[in-house]
Amino acid sequence: MTAKSDELPSASRLYAYMEEGDFMDCFSAPILHKEQSIDDLARGARMKMPKWAVPLLALRNILVIPLGLKTTFAGEQSVGGKVEPGQLIDFFRVYERYENEIILGDDDKHLDYRVSVYRCQDNQDRLYLATWVRRNNWLGHVYLALVLPFHKMIVKAIASNIAQQKAAP
Repeated sequence: MTAKSDELPSASRLYAYMEEGDFMDCFSAPILHKEQSIDDLARGARMKMPKWAVPLLALRNILVIPLGLKTTFAGEQSVGGKVEPGQLIDFFRVYERYENEIILGDDDKHLDYRVSVYRCQDNQDRLYLATWVRRNNWLGHVYLALVLPFHKMIVKAIASNIAQQKAAP
């Protein structure tokens, strides 16, 4: 079950961030194990990164150090139960939590980003994984242009992997 490029449902709270000139994309996939909570789905991003992307992220961290961009994230990791705003899921800070959506992300000097893990209230069968980006300066424009092809492949793979995972014990 491969994820596909899709439109984030209009009920998503991620749209509240959107302004003219911002970037947004979305991938969706059918959820195999429907008993998962929105918390399980959001935490799945930590463990469902495609193996081929890990060296790319390590290279990214090495290359951006001279530019002063973030490479480490401090905070309490969300490991069980309800995901709470302020906690981390890997390097994503949780900003908002609702029954059917968790919004994660961070702000940096070059760009601000949020990721929505969304599941429709009326259609619990589909996972939506959307990314919003606001570029703050020229470096944000260059950075997004360089990483965008990899971003799309990585997010598509993560959406597919999360949608196929089993619920947490």
